[in-house]
Amino acid sequence: MSDQNDQDLTIVIGAGIVGSSLAYFLSESSPEANILVLDRSLSTIAGSTGYAPGFIGQYNEKSALTKLAIQSVAEYAKLDTGFARTGGLELASTDSGIKTLHSRLEASKKAGLLAKLLDQAEIEALKFPITTPIPETKALFFPDDGVAEPKILCSTYRSKAAKNGVCFREASVSELIVEHGAISKVRLETGETVSCRKVVLATGIWTASLLRGSSAIPSVPVVPVSHPYVYSTDRQHEVPTTPFMRWPESHVYSRDHGSRYGVGTYDHAPQRVDFPGSTATVPWSNELFDPAMTRAVSGRFAAEAGFREKYPFGVEQIGGVFSVTPDNMPLLGPVAEIDGLWMAVAIWVTHAAGCARLLENMILGSGYDKGVAEALDPDRFVGRSADELEHTALRQYNDIYSTDN
Repeated sequence: MSDQNDQDLTIVIGAGIVGSSLAYFLSESSPEANILVLDRSLSTIAGSTGYAPGFIGQYNEKSALTKLAIQSVAEYAKLDTGFARTGGLELASTDSGIKTLHSRLEASKKAGLLAKLLDQAEIEALKFPITTPIPETKALFFPDDGVAEPKILCSTYRSKAAKNGVCFREASVSELIVEHGAISKVRLETGETVSCRKVVLATGIWTASLLRGSSAIPSVPVVPVSHPYVYSTDRQHEVPTTPFMRWPESHVYSRDHGSRYGVGTYDHAPQRVDFPGSTATVPWSNELFDPAMTRAVSGRFAAEAGFREKYPFGVEQIGGVFSVTPDNMPLLGPVAEIDGLWMAVAIWVTHAAGCARLLENMILGSGYDKGVAEALDPDRFVGRSADELEHTALRQYNDIYSTDN
């Protein structure tokens, strides 16, 4: 067993968009910093970043998430690649749904976001590949929202970090070693240990399984769940990219991927993934996903969208995996019980760069929004039972649109 002795080393575990953007931000602010990013797969982006649909809606009923999304969009716009302001639509047809749109319109304006309400005629004039909405359908339009290509954003941050001297190494971590109440080493699956001063967990769906192997560190309520997403058949010709669309009343969303469309749904019982594999995917579940996707597609999309109303629904079906928490909020910040241990998990692409920028400032002791940091405190669930927290987290899956996470 070898031991790399570098007491000043900061190790970021996880090279998805959160870990890679954090490494870049830290290296840009502190050129002298010694940063190592470890990930089980660098040749491919195997975590949730690699499978995320990538729609970015900035307004959220939780102000902390709105601030993080606005910050993320600002950061992505700096890259000049991997993000486009296509706009986003939220459609509703019931009285209660339309009332919610009006409420969200006023709240988003107070948050400083552009938004407007469209009637049925204005929706139809956009010529989206959806069937004619039922009478009285309204849509809330956010012109500055957009769509991301998460793999491109992640790769860009990796490249920029590497140019700043950040080292990326393909390796699997088996244990975090704590001595005298402080993080001291990480042990790799090869048996090798690497000494360090700080560790940042950007481990996504694998967070809980990693911490199970580190008895000195308390467990966290980060629960991996499976989620269906379908890509349509390819278009016959190129057309201008359209805004992403969400139907909160039906728990359905869709976006334009350029050569094809994608659709996903939360309208099914949450399915916990007990043992995440080597990628953030699980086999497609006909029993679980087929009925949900049938409801999502049937009567909603026009023929030119390229979806089928029964399995296979398109050219590619993905059982993606992402994390939920008991309040649908990320876990971000220092772990109180362990000096030098930081957490950045359960974070969507929508909030990834904003979370990374916030954590960078927290680590460096720079000015940051303490209200947002408090809302994301990894220790906010301490004292509650693990079973209760998991049950509450799983319930959040079907309430995704209640907070628009």
